[in-house]
Amino acid sequence: MKTRIILILLLAFSVATNGQVVSGKSGKKRITFQKTEKTTGITKLPDLIITGEKFTDENENNYIDANEKCQLNITVENIGEGTAEKVQVRVSVKNDNIPGLTYEKLIDIGDLYGNSSKDVAIPIEGKIYLDDGLAEFVIEVLENRGLDAFPLEIKIETKKFAKPKLIVADAVFSTEDGGLIKLNYPIVLKVIVQNIGEGDAKEVSTEFKLINANCIMLGEENHHDLGNLARGETKELEFLFTATRRYTLPEIPVLVDITEAMNKYAIDTTLYVSLEQKLTARSEVVISGIKTTTPDITRASLTSSVDKNIPVNRTKQPYRYALIIGNEDYSKYQRGLETEANVEFARNDASVFKEYAIKTLGVDEMNTHLLLDATSGEISQKIDLISKLASKSGEQAEIIFFYAGHGLPDEQTKAPYLIPVDVSGTNLNAAVKMQEIYKKFAESGAGRVTIFLDACFSGGGRDAGLIAARSIKVKAKENLITGNLVVFTASSGEQSAMPYKAEQHGIFTYYLLKKLQDSRGNLTYGELADYISKNVSIESLRVNQKEQDPKVNVSSEVQDSWESWRIIN
Repeated sequence: MKTRIILILLLAFSVATNGQVVSGKSGKKRITFQKTEKTTGITKLPDLIITGEKFTDENENNYIDANEKCQLNITVENIGEGTAEKVQVRVSVKNDNIPGLTYEKLIDIGDLYGNSSKDVAIPIEGKIYLDDGLAEFVIEVLENRGLDAFPLEIKIETKKFAKPKLIVADAVFSTEDGGLIKLNYPIVLKVIVQNIGEGDAKEVSTEFKLINANCIMLGEENHHDLGNLARGETKELEFLFTATRRYTLPEIPVLVDITEAMNKYAIDTTLYVSLEQKLTARSEVVISGIKTTTPDITRASLTSSVDKNIPVNRTKQPYRYALIIGNEDYSKYQRGLETEANVEFARNDASVFKEYAIKTLGVDEMNTHLLLDATSGEISQKIDLISKLASKSGEQAEIIFFYAGHGLPDEQTKAPYLIPVDVSGTNLNAAVKMQEIYKKFAESGAGRVTIFLDACFSGGGRDAGLIAARSIKVKAKENLITGNLVVFTASSGEQSAMPYKAEQHGIFTYYLLKKLQDSRGNLTYGELADYISKNVSIESLRVNQKEQDPKVNVSSEVQDSWESWRIIN
C-alpha cells in the first residue's frame, strides 16, 4: 500500500515539473520562466595626492620678501583609476591676517583622469608693507564629490622691505693716450654703479647725460638697463664722448642718472672733468668699488642646494626619535683656544639635518632634539632621554643620532670620544665615550639605531688643542657594536673629516643630505652607503686634496640584513 502511494506522488510531481500549472482557473496555460543575468557595475574612484612642492622667489633666499613676486609649485596626482571631477586647488593661511601678503586663493584645474597628474603654479606676492613673520600655507585639493586629497601645510618666512641704495661708487675719466683733454678727441668715462643698501634694487637703469652745449656722445648708446642689483653688487659702465672746439668752459660735466623700480632709492651724480686735468691712458684705468659695511647675515643655509627644497614625506613615524648635535664653536668655551680649532659649518650641518629628519624621515617634531654647541652635560642628558623614550616604545622604536663636531681618541686606550664644546682635547674625563653611547642605545631595545658621525677619531698634537679641519692623527680603536646598530662614519683610520666650503657643510653631511634630497628618502641603507662612499672619496680629493673614505660599522645582529633596510619604511 505504501509503495503505491509513493508512486502516485512521484507521478504527480513529474507532471508538475514538466510545465503543467495547477490552477483553479486554468489547467492548460503553460508559463515559461527565463533566467536573467544582472551585472553590478563598481564605480572606479580617484585617489588624489599632492606631490612635488617647490617654492621659488626672485632673489632665491627662500623668503617671501616685501616687494617680491614668488611662486609655489605643486603637482596634483590622481593615482586612482577613476576620474576626479571639477578639481580645485584652494589656498589659505592659518594666520589669516598677514598685511602685505597676497596669493591666488582658488585655482580650477578641471577633471583629472585616473593615473594622471597636473602641475599647478600658485602665485604669491609680498607687497611693500609686508612685515617679518611666518606664513603658514594650507594647500587643499578639492574634488566635486568630496574625494579630496590630504591637505599640505607649508611654512614660509616673510621679510619686511629692506631699502636698497644705488650710487656711483667710483668714476675715472681717461683718453686713449693719457695727458690733457684734447677738444674734438674722444674722452672715456668709466663708472661703477653699486648697491650699498640693505636690500635688493629692481629694474635698475642708468643714463649718461651731457649737460652743456658743444658736447657730443660718441658711443652707440648712453642708456643701460642693468636689471636687478643685489646688496653690494656692482656694474661697470663705459661712456664715450667729446667736447668740440667750440667748448669754452673750464670743466665738462656728465650727469649719471640712476633709476630703479620705486624711483626712491637711487642717487644721481654729476661728474666733472677739467680741461687742465691730466688724465691717465685708457689702458691704465683701474676702478675699485666702495667697501660696504652691512649687518652680519647668516646665509649658510641659503647657499647650498641641499638646504632648499627639502622633500616632504607626509607619513609620520611616531616611534622614531632623533638626537642631532652640531658642535662648532669650541673657542668660545675654552680660554686660550684659537678660532682655528672650531669645526666649520657643524651648526649648519646639524640644523639642516634636523629639517630632513622632520620633513623627509618622518620624525615628529616633538621627538626631534637639536643641540648646537652642546656641553658635556647637555649631551649626556639628551642621550639618556632618547634611550628612555625608545625603551618605552619597545622594538618598534627607532633612534637616529647625528653628530658633527670634534672627536678624539684616548691616548692610552685609543677609545674614541665625542668632544663637547666645554671639554679640552687634553683631558677627556668629561668627554662622551662612543662605547657608552652604543651601549645605551643597544640596551634601549630599539628595533633600529642609525648613527651618522661627521667627525673623525684620530688624535695627536694635544699641545695645539683641537684642529680646525676636524683632523687628528692617531688611529682610534674600533668599538664592538651590539644591538641593532648601523654607524655611518665620515672617514677611515687616520683620515680627517673635511669641510666642503663651497656648500658650507661637512663634505660627508653634504652628500648624506644630497642623497636624501634626490631620492626623497626612498632608498635602502646599502644604496645610501654606496653613494656617500663613492662621492665623498672622489670629491674630497678634488676640493680638499686629501683622502676621505667614509665607512659603515654594523653590529653582528644585523650584519646580514642592514643593507636592505629602507630609510623610509
